Amino acid sequence: MYPLNWPLSKLVASLGVPLSIKIHVIFDPEANVYVATSPNVRGLVLEADSLDKIRSEVEIAVPELISLNHFNLPAKHNRHTFIQFNADLNAA
Repeated sequence: MYPLNWPLSKLVASLGVPLSIKIHVIFDPEANVYVATSPNVRGLVLEADSLDKIRSEVEIAVPELISLNHFNLPAKHNRHTFIQFNADLNAA
């Protein structure tokens, strides 16, 4: 695995190495929602009322945001990109 935002990640992806993307998830007790952000994907901020829903939304949004950020991955990486969820459910 090679982190998406590291130098040469486009080159590494073109060679077929799977990329990893960190997703941070927190629970916001005031809004009663889970919030997902990522240091690797510019613009990723999602809310959902369950962990299953936030995971599903992230898996849909990440490829779209990567494309919008002009980071075109080879088609084979759509299924080989690893999304790592880090959940901190005690703080918001």
